[in-house]
Amino acid sequence: MYDEVIVGQGLTGLLTAIWSREQGKRVALVSSGLGKIIQSSGVMDVIPGQDGTFTDLISKYELDSRSRLNINEAMKKFFQVTERIGYPYQGDVETLVTIVTGSGHVKKTAFYPQTVKPIPDKGHVVIVGFEEVVDFLPMYIKGNLEKSRPLLKIDPITISLGKSSSRTMSQLDAAHLLDEETSCKNVVNEIKKEMANKQIAMPDLFIFPASLGFHNWQAVLEQLTRELNTAVTEASGMPPNATAIRLHENLKREAIKLGVRFYENTTIEDAEVENNVVKSVITSTNMKIKAERFVLATGGILGGGVEQTAKGFKDKVLSRELDDFARFINCPDNVFLVGASNGTKVIQHGITGGVFSILSSYETLLELNENMKLGGLQHA
Repeated sequence: MYDEVIVGQGLTGLLTAIWSREQGKRVALVSSGLGKIIQSSGVMDVIPGQDGTFTDLISKYELDSRSRLNINEAMKKFFQVTERIGYPYQGDVETLVTIVTGSGHVKKTAFYPQTVKPIPDKGHVVIVGFEEVVDFLPMYIKGNLEKSRPLLKIDPITISLGKSSSRTMSQLDAAHLLDEETSCKNVVNEIKKEMANKQIAMPDLFIFPASLGFHNWQAVLEQLTRELNTAVTEASGMPPNATAIRLHENLKREAIKLGVRFYENTTIEDAEVENNVVKSVITSTNMKIKAERFVLATGGILGGGVEQTAKGFKDKVLSRELDDFARFINCPDNVFLVGASNGTKVIQHGITGGVFSILSSYETLLELNENMKLGGLQHA
């Protein structure tokens, strides 16, 4: 018997599992896949795809007024856990920074790792591409970036990683290569050589693909910054990119270390419900998992927890009836919804994630704690 069973291992699922386990609860996590976090950019926007403020988030998502107070505690807890797992984030929801993306467009974001730096309004940047990585094109990025940063001098260069491959390399492949000190040194030498050939002065910032190392990202960041004698940044890009996957892998490792029991590659086929309380869930392997409380962090219609059919929305986890907004018509008393599992009203403004996921995970933790205080007799 677990205190909590969490369904889904995206950002909301992993954070909820970690924070619950920190409080000494017995926690299991059931997932059919790896979670949408690995398909993200790895930075935490207030409203993904839009340059909205936190006030906009509260309004658009119809959040409780307490969310403005809760976000500060949620932010602290998120920073604490990322510091502990060795992949620290920084930033603020009220003072957003502007970063460059892998397409050369700029966007505002709230929380970002140390591999990402804000893009300046003016000065000089060099965009570094790798011959082996075809989805990061310095000339194309320059064309987009100079539209939003007309005062910024931009020089694009392309160098070789010095490694051949039988297939096209991804940005993640490049990150693994740069984990090797010799490969990282070769990149530095190639950059200096190309800049000398093109008579490019040392810039204020180097922009790289999202590939500044993987396991040894900190050493790679330090080596590049030291040997190039200036700041470097990753441009948040399309998956698979190291920025997001580093976060997922480290969060998962922390959850395992804390004692969260993982049931992976497992779907829930049925649930045992009595008096509107879920007693257990039954997996595709015919395993019965019992718990006091169940947290749905499935990502809703975006993550596969809800399916849209010709007859409406279908709950694929507990097989419960849903309304026109993909919400439970009669939510079981011990079931808690986190993130995009809260229905289509949450996702009507685009994809979810980022700040909302962190806030929702924290507020779900508060609800779970309140439910325990009430003896689990009613939904908080």
